[in-house]
Amino acid sequence: MAETLTPTIEDYLGLIYLLEREGQVVIGARLARRLGVSRPTVTATLQRMVRSGLVRMNERKEVSLTPSGQELAENLLRRHMLAEWLLRDLVGLPWHQVHEEADRLEHHFSEQAVERLEAIFQREACPHGNPMPGAETVQSIPLLEAGEGEEVVIVRISEEAEEKRELMAFLEANGLLPGTHLRISSLRPYNETVTVEVAGRPVVLGWAVARFIRVRREGDVAG
Repeated sequence: MAETLTPTIEDYLGLIYLLEREGQVVIGARLARRLGVSRPTVTATLQRMVRSGLVRMNERKEVSLTPSGQELAENLLRRHMLAEWLLRDLVGLPWHQVHEEADRLEHHFSEQAVERLEAIFQREACPHGNPMPGAETVQSIPLLEAGEGEEVVIVRISEEAEEKRELMAFLEANGLLPGTHLRISSLRPYNETVTVEVAGRPVVLGWAVARFIRVRREGDVAG
């Protein structure tokens, strides 16, 4: 039976795709937490998606996309990222707001509109640095793996962070965007903070924030 691709089903497909891409095991509890819904709701939706051939579920209740589910998820993510660039570059929406607004737009683009947006923007990643489906992933490490005194460049902000509007606003206000050069001033395990220099200005980050930032060391090839 073919599943009608409602915005809810598309949201599930997109999240499962992103979790798989990050190498995380996809289970119902994780989906419920990220989507902000109950576990019974997730279970019922996944059962529908299994019947429709969009996902598989093994004996440990781990979820994975089928080839058809993968294709649909990639199309959704591409529409989402193009919507982000549209909102950022043409509409002029602040960087920290484009993810939330793109969530509303992504379900309504026609294929013709997507083709036009791809021709206009020709991007390999979203405004937050996360790669488009099919694009090469830029090698990066978590910010907290860099050592004191090292100089690094922000590669991307994790997709999970994009869902946290206040966090994204903090990052934007402090210039912590993809392409920004940083110097690691100090790492303090005893109070779980890292201090970075951004254009000569110190910014203190808790580890709970720093874990969302991925960087490459200065001198490493970006690619």
